[in-house]
Amino acid sequence: MDKQASREVSRSFRSDGELFAGLGAEALALATANSDISLVVSRSGHILDVSYREDSLKAFDVDGWEDRPWQDTVTVESRDKIRELLQEATTVSPTRSRQVNHPGKDGNDLPMGYRIVSFSNWPHHVALGTDLRPMAEMQQRLVRAQIEMEKDYRKLRDIESRYRLLFHLAVEPLIVVEAQAMRILDANEDAAKLLGKPIKKLVGSAAVGVFAKADQGIATEALTSFGARSRAEVFRARLANTDRYMEIRVTPFRELGKTNLLVSFVSEVPTRAAAGSTSDANLASVVDSLPEGIVIVDGEGRIIEANPGFLDLIRVVTLDRVKDRSLDKWLGGSSVDLQVLMANLREHGTVRRFSSVVRDDVGGTEKVEVSAARIAGRDGPLFGFAIREVVRAEPAIQTSGAGDRQGAAATQFTDLVGRVPLKDLVRDTAGVIEKLCIEAALRLTDNNRASAADMLGLSRQSLYIKLRRFGISDVDEDED
Repeated sequence: MDKQASREVSRSFRSDGELFAGLGAEALALATANSDISLVVSRSGHILDVSYREDSLKAFDVDGWEDRPWQDTVTVESRDKIRELLQEATTVSPTRSRQVNHPGKDGNDLPMGYRIVSFSNWPHHVALGTDLRPMAEMQQRLVRAQIEMEKDYRKLRDIESRYRLLFHLAVEPLIVVEAQAMRILDANEDAAKLLGKPIKKLVGSAAVGVFAKADQGIATEALTSFGARSRAEVFRARLANTDRYMEIRVTPFRELGKTNLLVSFVSEVPTRAAAGSTSDANLASVVDSLPEGIVIVDGEGRIIEANPGFLDLIRVVTLDRVKDRSLDKWLGGSSVDLQVLMANLREHGTVRRFSSVVRDDVGGTEKVEVSAARIAGRDGPLFGFAIREVVRAEPAIQTSGAGDRQGAAATQFTDLVGRVPLKDLVRDTAGVIEKLCIEAALRLTDNNRASAADMLGLSRQSLYIKLRRFGISDVDEDED
């Protein structure tokens, strides 16, 4: 019988015509057409001839299988499967597929799926094998993806536990309100004590229900308007279970695509009669409403009073967190700034537009301008500071090539709308996305550039050019 000839076959059957006597060439070609490895196996289980498609199979010494018992070419755990296949082939043709592993020289096994086909009036079997390495690689990818998902799940679970712990250990009464439906999503223990209801009854109830009926309109308007803002705001209202006015701070935040409100009941507000004259009350109201931070310190720099604007700057909720503490904890790059300010105030009485920075309680910094004045106090001079955020300078529009701009974060493009032509923004955005996709493809293929090019639908030459353009890595165009 003539040998099979195919451009796709790396090795054809090499047996002479006597081995295939009585078996038509067409029947044999049809039986082996879709197989990666085809074996002619004797009834006793010896491999008489081998045919395979891919040159990569040579690494598993496929040529050396000839004249060996089939079960000796597989791993120990696969030998029983070979015996079962040969037993099944005596009664069934074709047999069901069974997966076995052939050992490799480098320690990696070759997974194959075999089924046996028998022909009438022919003393041998044909074992048809399918290379299962692509399926094994896919399974490994799935396992790696599952491991990553498990890691992400553990991180999310840890974050949620940390949130629950901090939320319930907070010293302020807190509730979380859904801005759209105005219903309470969560509440801590202090809020339940303040409002006189258990947490289970608070969750799901209308947020305005915690306020006195006379103030529910004010509360509804405040919660609705504050939800559209980007910073914390304060309003005053009475609670349903008491006639006392409370100062209520509302901080909007985004969660799962929705706006929620963190509502903290800061402190009880004294009546204006106890605070002093009408003019003093009006002045105090103006100071509290100013967006700039206003701070009064004693001669040693310890904070006596501060308005909500200053508390917002340093990300602190209540005045008692800062009272009697030195201002240089938050103002200035170091304690020298406050010392310079105090020295100038003692000498000149006022300071205007002093450049400094404010450090908040969560590690952030903000450039500010400080104006200050010395005032007379009952027990000595006091010092008042007005702290204003400095308007950030407009980012310079880069005029260099697209390659110089692609290292910037994608979020910066929206800041350039109206100052850079749309076609330039689209070009630069496309460059950033293209770079991110190439890096993702390289990660998914374990830095196999040939596979990455195939995944991206690019030629290898095009991928090398883009790698150089984006500076992702040094690439040799001739490497495999």
